[in-house]
This record gives sequence, structure tokens and C-alpha cells, in this order.
Amino acid sequence: MDSRLGVFLTVARMEQLTRASQHLNLAPSSLSQQITGLEHDVGTTLFQRTRRGMKLTPNGRILFTMAEEMEATWQTTLRTIRLSETEASEVRLAASHTVSELYLPRPLGRFRADSPHTRIHLNMTNSADVIDQVLRGVVDIGIIEGAGPHSRIQRFALWQDTMGLIVSHHHPLASHKSVDLEDLEGLDWILREPGSGTRRVFEHALQDAGLAVGRLTVLMELSSLRAIAAMVANNVGVSVVSSAIVDTSESQIPAVKLLTIRGLSLTRTIEAVVSSLPQSQAVARLLFRLQEDVAIRARQR
Repeated sequence: MDSRLGVFLTVARMEQLTRASQHLNLAPSSLSQQITGLEHDVGTTLFQRTRRGMKLTPNGRILFTMAEEMEATWQTTLRTIRLSETEASEVRLAASHTVSELYLPRPLGRFRADSPHTRIHLNMTNSADVIDQVLRGVVDIGIIEGAGPHSRIQRFALWQDTMGLIVSHHHPLASHKSVDLEDLEGLDWILREPGSGTRRVFEHALQDAGLAVGRLTVLMELSSLRAIAAMVANNVGVSVVSSAIVDTSESQIPAVKLLTIRGLSLTRTIEAVVSSLPQSQAVARLLFRLQEDVAIRARQR
């Protein structure tokens, strides 16, 4: 497949040249030249270039549909060849930081006991990138905090995750079990970076409750769940994270306390997403171990 079509698809999906260049690790000028060259070859304008980003023209939408079909055919061909040659001596995963740090260690350990010769490649990234990596065939399985419908992926519901407010044991709220919405504006916040599933769920919950995240005092934004917990433990600020960080014995951080936020819905479903292309036996075994862990956690509650 023409490499320019890959650039075209990425720009069309992200709708911004800068974001696409960061994702592809290419200079924006290089992407712009490739798009211009592609437009010259097909003889039509593919994008409307505006201050808000890159929008597909009618002809661009036609090419986008065809390019996605070509991409899917190419990935099917690659996967079929790889399976016939190696029978999947490796499994490639992409998962959010929350999932990687709190949910994956146990099922991956059980999978390793089953398949000691299968290598595991885990890419920790924010949720916004996971589905894209699955669709592009970069990974076999993506794990994300909820996924929208897409014709080219299959979804498997895994863990139910509830988030809560964590504070230091030295924080004035540490003597409380819960807080009200109006208490949130007076706190110093350490939040996950934009694009993370945790940040998205928290912001949507605030909006549903009539409170914009812009009204919070945000001291810093971090991509590492462990770094956030350490900052909170040392009373730098407070944060909203998965309750598994204090509920699960192997991941528990004793220096923080979890509080509920009255009036805020912070429950989400963690899902595995895979491409609709053929899957190896190793991928099927790992999906089984992930679903098995859901039952284990349910029994432990």
C-alpha cells in the first residue's frame, strides 16, 4: 500500500496535521508534502484546510473509505502470513496506564505460566491511541476504558472499574468517607493527561453534574498513575483514580485514602478490543486469561 495513504488515513482520523505528525513521528512539513503529492496524483483536493484542522472534502471521503478497505486487506494478508510462519510466538498489547499497572499483572502472569515461550510486548499509552493501534495492526489486543462502535473491531467486556478521590492521610479530608461536588473547587488537583481514559471519564462526569473541569485548580498533569499516587501520598494535591489502587492488595498504596464523591458517576467498563481479522491461538489464550481474571476479582469482593 502506498505509504502516503497511511499518512492520509492518519491525518483524516486525527483531523489535525500537528497531532498526526506527532503520532507518526514525522515533521508536519513532510506530512503536508505527502498529502499535496497525493492530491496531485489523484487530481483532486482531499482536505479542506482550516484554522481548526483538516476536514475531508467529498472526494476525500471517497478515498478514505477505499483506503480503509485497502488497509484492512493489507493487514489481513500480513496477519495470515505471520500466523502461518510463526503461529504467534509473540502477543502485542496496547493498554492504558491504569490497566497496565492495576489490572494486567495477574492475568499476564497466568498467561506466562500457560505459554512460557510466547513473548509479550506491552505498549503503555493513553486510551486515545489504543484503538488506532489495533486498527493499524500494530498490536493484537487493545485494552481501553470503554470503546465506541466500529465495524472493524470486536469488543469484550472485562472489568468494572470505579474511580474515587484519593487524598493523603495528612489531608484535611482524610477523616471523611465522602465529599460533595462543591468541595472539589477548593482542592489542588493532580490530573491525568488529556487523552487518558481516566481524564475523559472524570471530565464527562463533571459536565453531567454541571461542573466544568476548568473550574478546578489543576497543579499538574501526569501520565503515570504511580507518580500521581506518590504526589498525593506526599500531600502535593488530590486526584481521581481507579479504586483498584487501594482495593487490590498487590497494587495497594497505603499512604493514600480513597473517598467517594457524592453526586458524581465514576464507574466505567474496561474492554478488550481486537481487530476482526483472524486471531492466533496465543491471542485467544490471553483473552481467556483476561476474562478469567474478571471472575477472580468478582469472587474477591
